[in-house]
This record gives sequence, C-alpha cells and structure tokens, in this order.
Amino acid sequence: MHVFKLNATLVLWQARVFLLFKTCNGFSWSFDCCLSRCLTWIMEAFILTADFSAYPPWIGNIKAGEVVVAERAVAFMPRAHYHSAICHSCCCDFVKNSDGVKCSSCQNVVHCKTCEEKALPQHRKWCSVYKEINRIAKESDCDQDLVHFVLSLFSKKYSDPGNNRKVVGVESINVGGKVEDGIINSCFQDALGLQTHQSKMPKAWRNSVQKACQALQIVIMNECEGDLDCSVGELEWLAALVNTNAHGMGAQGLRNTDVALGIFPFVSMLNHSCRPNCCFASEGNVMFVRAIQDISTDNELCVSYINLYEPRSTRKHELSVTKHFDCNCQRCMEPLESSLDRFLEGCMCNVKGCDGLLLKRSSLDGHVSGDGELTPWICDTCSRVLDPMSFDAEGKQIAETPWVLVGKAEEQMAIAMSACRERHLKDARALLEKFNVDFSGKLHHLHVLLFDSLTPLMNCHRAVGDAEGGVRVCRRILSCLEKVLPNSSLELANFYFCLGEMCFERAEASDISPVLAKHFKKQAHEAFQHVRQIRKICLGKSDLPN
Repeated sequence: MHVFKLNATLVLWQARVFLLFKTCNGFSWSFDCCLSRCLTWIMEAFILTADFSAYPPWIGNIKAGEVVVAERAVAFMPRAHYHSAICHSCCCDFVKNSDGVKCSSCQNVVHCKTCEEKALPQHRKWCSVYKEINRIAKESDCDQDLVHFVLSLFSKKYSDPGNNRKVVGVESINVGGKVEDGIINSCFQDALGLQTHQSKMPKAWRNSVQKACQALQIVIMNECEGDLDCSVGELEWLAALVNTNAHGMGAQGLRNTDVALGIFPFVSMLNHSCRPNCCFASEGNVMFVRAIQDISTDNELCVSYINLYEPRSTRKHELSVTKHFDCNCQRCMEPLESSLDRFLEGCMCNVKGCDGLLLKRSSLDGHVSGDGELTPWICDTCSRVLDPMSFDAEGKQIAETPWVLVGKAEEQMAIAMSACRERHLKDARALLEKFNVDFSGKLHHLHVLLFDSLTPLMNCHRAVGDAEGGVRVCRRILSCLEKVLPNSSLELANFYFCLGEMCFERAEASDISPVLAKHFKKQAHEAFQHVRQIRKICLGKSDLPN
C-alpha cells in the first residue's frame, strides 16, 4: 500500500481540519495514497491556525495508555440488533441512561431524551426518506443497515455548515472540521479524502448497491425540499466509502460485539499492522485511539483492522479482500520458518527424531492462499517434502498427510460446533474434548484449529456447572493469546475476567475445602487485577466489564 509517512516535531496541532496525534520528534502517521491531495491543505491549515498554547508541550516518547487521537463520528449506524438500544445521535446506551424516543412516523430513528429536542427537527427533513429504507433494501437485495448508513451520511452534507456539497470528482476540499475539548469534530467534508476502492468491490455487491441507490435517489429527490444535489453515483460512492472505512463502535464489554459502525476520517488514516502499538475503542460517538505500549520516536503509529490470531495467509487474504492492500507489516514480512506465525498453521513432523513443523510451501513462499490438497508441505527442520502425489516405500499413498490431518480436524470441529449451536452442551463438550485429544501432538499446540476449539469448550464447561474445567481451559486460552497478541489487548482482558469469574464460582462451591477456596479466591483477584490493568491502558478506565 502506498502511504505518506509524516515525520515532524509537531506535538498536537489544531486547525479547522485537525489531526490530534503525537508526531513528537519523529512519530509517524501514515496517509493513504488518495490523501496526497489533502497533504498541502492540511499543512497550510496547520501553519495558519495552529494554536500550541492549548496543549502541553509533550516532546518525547508516548506512554502506554496515552490518547493518540480522539474523534467524533461524522456519522454512525447502529447495528440491526442494537437499533433500538442506543441513541442514533450520541450512541448512548438506553439501558444505562434512559428510554429511547422513536420517531413515530418512520420508526427507523431513535434518540435519547437529551438529544431529542436538537435531533428531531433535523430528522424531520429526511423522515419521509427513512420511511422507505426497509422497502428499498428488500427490493434491491441490499443490506438494510448500509442503505440506512448511506442516507445518514448523505444527510450530513446538508447539516454541516459550510460544506462544499460536491462529492464525486471533487477538485478541492474545504476545511470544515473543528476541535473542542481535545476531540476532533469531523464533518462530511473531512471524509472525502478517504479511499473507497469502489471498482474492487464484488460485482454482486455493486449491482445490489446500484439498485438501492437508484431507488434511494428517486425518493430523496421526490420527498425532500430544498436545493439538493444528489446523484446515484454519489450515493454509490458513499456506500463504498462506508464499506471500506467504517469502524466498529461500542465493543467494551465481554461480548466484543460492535453496537454500531461509524466513519472517523482521521482515525482511518492510521495504518494496519499485525503487531500494532495502538488500539481504538469508542465511548458514545467518540473514537479514542490509545497507545498500548510505550512508543519511541521514529515508530509508526498503527492499529489492527482484523483478528490477529489467524495464520498469515488468512490475515493477508482478509486484508486483500476487505481492505484491498497486501500487508507488509513487520510480522508479515518475517520469514515464516522463523516466525511465530508458523505455529498457527503447522502440523508436527512425524519423522522419528524430528521435532519440526510441516508447513505449506505456498505459505513459505509468501503466497496469500493455496489449495491445501494441492500444495506441497515442507518440514522446517528436516526439509522433508510431502505433496498429494507422495508415496511411501511400498508405493502406497501416505495415509496421514498434513492436508488429510487438517481436513479431519476441520470436519470434527464442524460436528462439535453444530452440537454447540443446537445447545447439546454435554455432547458438545465431549466432542470438543475428544477433538483436543485426537489432534494435540499432531497440530502445533498454538494451531488456530486447536485454539478455536477452546472458547466453546470453556463455555460448555461453564454451562454444565464445571467451573474447574472452565478454569483449566481458560488458562490454555490465555497462554495461547499471550504468545500471539499484544500484551494489552481487550481480548486478553475479557478472558482474564472469565477466569476470575470461574475462580470465584469454584471458591464458593459447596464441595471445596477452605484451603482450596482461599487459593481460588486469590487467583480470581489476580485475574481481575490483570483486567483492570489492561482496560486502563486500552480504555482509559480500570473498571470491570459488565
């Protein structure tokens, strides 16, 4: 991916278009190539309007837990399951704060009582269009949330003052954002520099989006008053922008479930790394990016876009398909044979005296993907080569080749997960335990298939009242995660919390001795302390999750 890397001695710079980040003495903030046209006006805006007096002179290293950037969403869209659970203006949780006030006309927008007075007058201008969202999505076979998000983002073009209303083919960008209390309040115009990769979207997706946007454009032009500049191409462009740049919001609890998706233009400038030094988490409609480790000068600030406990080929394929770039981060560029990544996909070599790993040749060669049945496998220690045409000394095909082994593991895993979904928990637990017995020692103990079996196994133990079994499995999960993920990760915090809960459950059981109860309570307190430490760094608060 082509990027601009801004190295400067700036600390925090304020302008109407604002990047709140620390580039102190060499910190790097990477810009996607489509933002090259924005670089000049960003720096001009800084030179003309920067006000350093508002910020302390942080010159030096960034400490773990420090906020790198804070930005309010240009627009966001609650996920379908949480549509009536959060305010569509401030993203507050109705369960914690108040009951929502749903628009009685369109039934598609909900506000908290605090936002109602300010938000509803603006919403009424678009209410008749919101009414048609469900119909448009159904008739075009397009995602309803995406249609809703496109309309919400398009409406910002007319609610943000001073916007240049032309979107497609924009020649210049008017500075429109501002900063209040250290938070970037981005506007519609600020989102226009983001990449969309519209031409790379799947054809089926583009066709359904085009149908939806054609119908949406007709409704907008027929229902809305005033001088509106709305084209189908513009709406399609906004759909691609959402599909490429939307960030998950609200995942601070145990479920790691995003309650909404939002557009954050400046947060989106942070590059991905499979070994990130920053993380992002939202509070309300504001996204905070924090350092998860001490960062010295001349290091690029980066976050992760994807699940990091995946083989390299899987990560690279996902980023290629969803974000349209080939990951060249440090973790992905290390030779696989000496990288931790080899453990996530390797099978143990069964040659006597060899403790090496069999790896796909396509993975060793750095290819994004390969057919497991057709790709030769090579041992990273004894250099043994196996491929689909391999035969033993008697001319018979080798029985347990790595691709056969992986295929069997995937098949058994699918059966166990089916039992989990059907809530046959005792059967599922037995199947998952058998899975681990059958494939431990054949797959590396960090292999993604073994790891993926552990969380459902832990949940089965808990569901049938076996807290001690759950504790044992949870410790295995944490052991794997601590080897693969950054030390400060919300995923780690969530499993430490589960460990603490199960230790307390075991301590309070009627069949346990006072000595063991004290032991488990101590372990619980230690686990909760880990949770507080991690959440303090990642979220800026040390409370336990709900």
